[in-house]
Amino acid sequence: MMNRRLRIALFFLILFWEIPVVFTAEKKDLETLCREKAHHQNPQFINPLLKENQPGGLLRFLKWKLSSNPFKSEKQIPPRFPVHTPNGDQILSRGDSLTYLGHATYWIRLQGLNVLTDPVFNEIGFFYTRHIPFPLPPKELPVPEVVLISHSHYDHLNVESLQILGPSSLYLTPLGHKDWIKEIIPQARVIELDWFETFSHKGLTFRLLPAQHWSRRTPWDTNRRLWGSWLIEGEKRKVFFAGDTGYFLGFKEFGEKFGPMDAALLPIGGYEPRWFMEKYHMNPQEAVKAFLDLKAQVLGPLHWGVFDLTDEPMDLPPKALREAARAANLSEERTPLIPHGGTWYFP
Repeated sequence: MMNRRLRIALFFLILFWEIPVVFTAEKKDLETLCREKAHHQNPQFINPLLKENQPGGLLRFLKWKLSSNPFKSEKQIPPRFPVHTPNGDQILSRGDSLTYLGHATYWIRLQGLNVLTDPVFNEIGFFYTRHIPFPLPPKELPVPEVVLISHSHYDHLNVESLQILGPSSLYLTPLGHKDWIKEIIPQARVIELDWFETFSHKGLTFRLLPAQHWSRRTPWDTNRRLWGSWLIEGEKRKVFFAGDTGYFLGFKEFGEKFGPMDAALLPIGGYEPRWFMEKYHMNPQEAVKAFLDLKAQVLGPLHWGVFDLTDEPMDLPPKALREAARAANLSEERTPLIPHGGTWYFP
């Protein structure tokens, strides 16, 4: 059987085979650029605020994989994080809440509705095993009224997980995902949005916003599907779900136009080495900066502790988040490290 190191190399080889060069559009605010479709570059999508994407993706990938990992000695024994079983009855009865189910999967409870983000209940196919089990049998989750998809990468869009959820939920996605999802779930209701477009459902408004990332599932579909983050707006609360993104000026624009926000769910893991990851993956310090830009009250971390994707030790992101929060004079009440399966309730 192929060893784990080779499987990981193959996984990233598929992802980073080629990343096209992109030049910055003229200086306008991000929403104006998006309304003018500056991120549409037929047949692909681009990040309009980047001067260029990483040129020579394959060569940079090989440089990364052939370089020594400065964290190697710290990664010998994967850490064991506690896993809680969510109290479903309490979640359904107590009020608005955020339940961290691992990696980028959050169960968001707002106005009596259940929203699930980037559902991944199992391993990532051939390439990665979960270091932490999903906190409960997936079929014990209440059927979500809405499932939000941020982008097409395997650790955010999983075939088996969608099949478990089935056609009862409404799937909201960036452009380009509808046909793919309907191949998996023929009866699925799928709404695709472009950046800054909105869709309202049962009293909640879902706004797709830009993220500085990219998409691919095969060597032939690079950036053919759009990626993004989501802002959920209810009568009393706003919750931002970043999906996967590097730090960029969009956060400040979102905060000025749509803030303040009650909660921002931001990635804190998958960021080393910085020379390779920085444009598309935030580190914990940048997550805190994005949190402040968004004018949010509570930071809910995601993208940590489940899959060993990059060079940093799996227990470094939560430690680095706590240090970054202290440096920004943010209390633990505003930056809670919600445990896997744990629930944070809005006041």
